[in-house]
Amino acid sequence: MHDPTPAPAGADGHEVVLWHPEARAAVVIGTAFFVAALLVDAVGPGVTMARTAGWGCLAAVLVLVLFPPRISLAPGRLVVRGLFTTTDIHTDQLSALQWPADVSERVVLTDVRGSRAQLDFCLLRANPSLWLQLEADARESRRCGSLVRGTACLDGLARRMGEEAARSVFRASGID
Repeated sequence: MHDPTPAPAGADGHEVVLWHPEARAAVVIGTAFFVAALLVDAVGPGVTMARTAGWGCLAAVLVLVLFPPRISLAPGRLVVRGLFTTTDIHTDQLSALQWPADVSERVVLTDVRGSRAQLDFCLLRANPSLWLQLEADARESRRCGSLVRGTACLDGLARRMGEEAARSVFRASGID
C-alpha cells in the first residue's frame, strides 16, 4: 500500500493526514476479492443469488477491516477517527509512550485521561510535521512530569526518525 501523504495545515491549525490512497487500496482489494470470488463460482458450482450476496458481504467486511483511520493533529491534541470510533489524545499530557520491538512497528500513545491510540511508524516517517509536533508534545509531557513510561522509547524513536531522514536525504542526492 502507499505511504500516507501529508496535507497542508487547515485554517484551524489541524494538520489532516491524507488517507485517500489507503482508502482507495482498501476498496480496490475488496472489489478484486469480490470479482475473483464470482469468477471462481462461475467456473465451479455456479453463480447464485445467495452466493453472490455472501461474497458481497465478505468483500464489504474486508473493506471495513482494511479501511484506514483519519488522523488530525493540532499542538497538544491528536484525533484518530476510525469508521465507528473517535479517539482524542492530549499529546502534551502523555502518561506513556510505547514502541514495542515487534514486527508491527506501532507507536502506542496513552494520555493521563487513559485515552489510547496507535500510530504506524510508516505514518510518522511519511509525515515529518506530524512526527515533529508529536515529539515536541511528548517532550513537553516529559518536562511536566506526566510522561512516566516511555522516555527511552521516545529517545529511540527520535534516533530512528533521524536515521530515516538521513537515509532519505542520501537517497535523494544519489549518495545511497
